Amino acid sequence: MLFGFIERLVKAARISACVAVVLLVGFLGVRWSLAQTAGKPSGKQKAPDPALAYEQLVGFVTHLESTGQTNTLTLFNDFSNAFVAQQHSADLGIRTRILLELREGRTNEAIRILEILLPGDAVGFAASYRELPVPLREKLSLSALEHARDYCNKYQVRSTNAEIARIEANAFGLLDEKPSK
Repeated sequence: MLFGFIERLVKAARISACVAVVLLVGFLGVRWSLAQTAGKPSGKQKAPDPALAYEQLVGFVTHLESTGQTNTLTLFNDFSNAFVAQQHSADLGIRTRILLELREGRTNEAIRILEILLPGDAVGFAASYRELPVPLREKLSLSALEHARDYCNKYQVRSTNAEIARIEANAFGLLDEKPSK
């Protein structure tokens, strides 16, 4: 029963997971990046991957503030907080289940849960990535997607449903696409 509930949470939260993780990692990445570069002269370096979403968020919030769109800003803040809270709730359920499986020595079950999530995360990433303008795409690394593809190929992690398997293959196909300029 608990596993069915977790599977429904996973299905409902795949795309939101990508966004929430990007926002959280972006915020932490920016803070870490700033701490690492304190006192160093700034060079013309690419923004680190984790800072990309945070930079976009800051630009959006700054625009709303500077144009006096306080109602929109309030709605956005409410949406953001609800979205992140919902995502953390789903993540807590999934991680707790995985940790329980591992603590009880059921590593195969823990691996199975993670392998259910992996292709979905790749699909969510690829869908979001393809919607980005080229300048933002150029700031994002595809190495995590490449590692996920390699893992899925090595351990034959793919859906048995033909349509879902096609969607997963399309996501990993992003690695074979030529960058558009």
